[in-house]
Amino acid sequence: MKTQYTLLSGETVEFPTPAGELGAFLSRVLAAARDPSVSDAELLDLVLGPENPLLDTTAVAGRSVATADVYRDPAFHVMLDCVARKRLPPDSAVVTPRTRFTMTVPDAAHQLGISESAVRQAIYAGRLRASKEGGTYYLDPQSVAGYRVSKRGPRRQDQMAKGPPGATLDARIGSGPDASFRVKHSRDDFELSEKRGPEWTGMIPAGWRRIAVLGTSKDRSRYWEIEPAEGESVLHFEGFYLRGGFRIVETVSTSPRAVAAFKDFQPR
Repeated sequence: MKTQYTLLSGETVEFPTPAGELGAFLSRVLAAARDPSVSDAELLDLVLGPENPLLDTTAVAGRSVATADVYRDPAFHVMLDCVARKRLPPDSAVVTPRTRFTMTVPDAAHQLGISESAVRQAIYAGRLRASKEGGTYYLDPQSVAGYRVSKRGPRRQDQMAKGPPGATLDARIGSGPDASFRVKHSRDDFELSEKRGPEWTGMIPAGWRRIAVLGTSKDRSRYWEIEPAEGESVLHFEGFYLRGGFRIVETVSTSPRAVAAFKDFQPR
């Protein structure tokens, strides 16, 4: 089960609905945010106080501290947004997401000269501001206008048109007792050399252009997108691997976004 929350900025955060102590505390914060008898100072004290299970109580003696990991947690962003809403005058007008976020993913891809998949990756990584409505992302045109495509390599459109296809990759993919490792690319064939139940060892034939990779374990999911490159690289995940001439061009480490990125990837 997932929770969606629209921030004052108009951006939507989506994360697995927290359970247990964190779920109960987040409910308290949301209720306090709606309660006119609770002041913004009282709400801030609650969010930054010792009762918040997200905060670190070991870094500074006698104090609760928000670490870098805490600031990466979407639930903490929701809590801080509740405080920000409390501080608004009662009659303040809030810009709605669809007022600010009006550009579609295809339009953004066309303007930037990159693929729709690359636009979604930028959204997942927080490099482009977007709001999600009914499963569809809408972007802030100002964010798109100010976005700079990475100079680390050619744009994907150019690379797909001019770059050489990838060489053969050694791979161990499939699923095991504690993890899975899936790939998605333009060539669906796989040269099998060994199979142990759902675990496959073999080669991805030459000719691929881009490959999406999703690694999932009991407590995390990670997404990578690779493209052909000289030399040899190895991508490991819980005993699975890809090995050969490639470089990683996209990484998503947040589990919900990683799964969504793999789902959205369109081989070409």
